[in-house]
Amino acid sequence: MSQLPTPAEWRTAIAPYREADKRRSVAQIINTYGPYVASVAAAVAVYPYSVAAAVAFALLAGAITVRLFILGHDCGHGSFFKEQWANDVVGWWSSALAFTPYWQWRHGHMLHHAHSGDSDWDGIGYFWSKTLKQHYESSPGARAFYRFYRHPLTLLVAGGPWLFLLDYRFPQKGADKRMWRDVIGTNLLWGAAITALTMTLGGGAAVAIVLPIALVASVCGLWAFYVQHHYESSYWGKGEKWDYTRAALEGSSFLDLPQPLQYFSGNIGFHHVHHLAPKVPNYRLEEAHEALPFLKAVKPITWRQVWGGVGLSLVDEESGQWVTFAEGERRARAQGLGPFKAADAVRAAATAALVKPQ
Repeated sequence: MSQLPTPAEWRTAIAPYREADKRRSVAQIINTYGPYVASVAAAVAVYPYSVAAAVAFALLAGAITVRLFILGHDCGHGSFFKEQWANDVVGWWSSALAFTPYWQWRHGHMLHHAHSGDSDWDGIGYFWSKTLKQHYESSPGARAFYRFYRHPLTLLVAGGPWLFLLDYRFPQKGADKRMWRDVIGTNLLWGAAITALTMTLGGGAAVAIVLPIALVASVCGLWAFYVQHHYESSYWGKGEKWDYTRAALEGSSFLDLPQPLQYFSGNIGFHHVHHLAPKVPNYRLEEAHEALPFLKAVKPITWRQVWGGVGLSLVDEESGQWVTFAEGERRARAQGLGPFKAADAVRAAATAALVKPQ
């Protein structure tokens, strides 16, 4: 953007959109939980007659689960209802149905919002990220592991199921008692659901119904989160030079989605608005974007940028942008980082020996 608004300017401008509307929140609960329960019930009902039909309904439920997650996400920000108790009740159930422990996830997500785009924070509450210096000055084993982690098959195919179905089943390091209860409660909920399916319809029902829901929700959810911050021009700052407004408007994507995808994604494509003001409910993000010139000025990322973002893996602190491993190595060589320091020293010594007077 050519000129960013000051914090005082954007806070004043966006204030009218920060108010939760109870009627719209309740309507979203109805138009989310209703289709979710109906699709799960349909999958259970048709399973004895057609496994394929059961899987189809489960896939639909998985897509709606992404929307459930967004409801829980809004509640975690305290934006869905004015009353915090209502946010916490709806947030817990919406998150749990999306295989996510509400309080534990909320803690990490708040860190993400507080430090998104700050290269000093290594992607805490977010995807693990490294700068050129961090990557190329680490050990060969650490560099190999980071390349493995950042491979598209690891991160974007296996990453969602690993995070939502395995990692979230355990309390994170430093978890308090509430987070422990949260994780245990979420696990018990799904344990009870799987047990009930197994006892009534057999183990195959749990596989045919729960697994598609989990896979669709986790893979699509992770992809959506990845796209929101991985694109070529995405902003990065460092420490005291990091700027919150720039991180929101230049480091969080605007993905212009068709209406059906806006439904399933809970309008989170307006991510620049959300990062600037997390208290804006998801159902008011588009309103704010359309009404405020400094938000409207943010251009949507293209599908070419979406696919191009898959290879962005390292942060170049000098340019403040993502780079691929190939481009990162070229820049690391030019900067004489890590393993290239020794190579530069050898070349310099060889050159000096060749030109040394006899």
